[in-house]
Amino acid sequence: MRPLASCGRYHDPIVSATPQQPPAGSASVGEAEQSAARDAAASRPRTGGRKSTDTAARLRQAALVAFEDLGWQATRVADITRLAGVSHGTFYTYYENKAALAEDLIRSSMADLMALASEPWKANDVRGALERVIGGFLDVYQRDRVILRTWLEAARENRRFSVRYLEARGAYVDRVAELVAAVTAASGRHEGRPPRTIASALVAMVEHFAYCWAVLGEDHDRDDAVAALVVIWGSTLNELAGFPVV
Repeated sequence: MRPLASCGRYHDPIVSATPQQPPAGSASVGEAEQSAARDAAASRPRTGGRKSTDTAARLRQAALVAFEDLGWQATRVADITRLAGVSHGTFYTYYENKAALAEDLIRSSMADLMALASEPWKANDVRGALERVIGGFLDVYQRDRVILRTWLEAARENRRFSVRYLEARGAYVDRVAELVAAVTAASGRHEGRPPRTIASALVAMVEHFAYCWAVLGEDHDRDDAVAALVVIWGSTLNELAGFPVV
């Protein structure tokens, strides 16, 4: 098993997630983002002092190494404490179990994903908005690939994790559904195509690409990937509108 320094840095949502002004009609995204931030704060260890903060950080970093090398299911608290160089008793001072620690890590990524989903999309620059949001999603996935892989693995056996994942995913689906509905309305067509289903399929395309690229190691250039995904999304939106919007 690799040393702690070789794994990706733990990402603190309180420091890194820049607050975004939620656009009109996206209250659910803002509420979910605020909920994630509150949960992150509530999950912080309640012991005080610099040493306490350092120990908590070592536990999170150790968990990242263990989850990357062993996977969610095979990782034990003993693996985490050995890598962190602390006792079992110290671990339970900070976290109830490995699921609680994983949730702390997941809230980090979730806060950034929610912030990205809540960014305003300018009607006069759809292509720019797509490039920013799709590129930002890929960047978060690449940076937090161990956390996101662990999240999906845990979601298979623990409903808390699946609910969290669908909450974050739903923020993107809702925003894209708004765009799809607006484009369809502009076309004057009324063909009964469900905007949220179309949006879910488009989001799934980016999700699965990100997983194959960042987690499984499929070889792609990041900028080429963003450009390709924007072309596919743009083709869908143009088809729905009946005229070029991207």
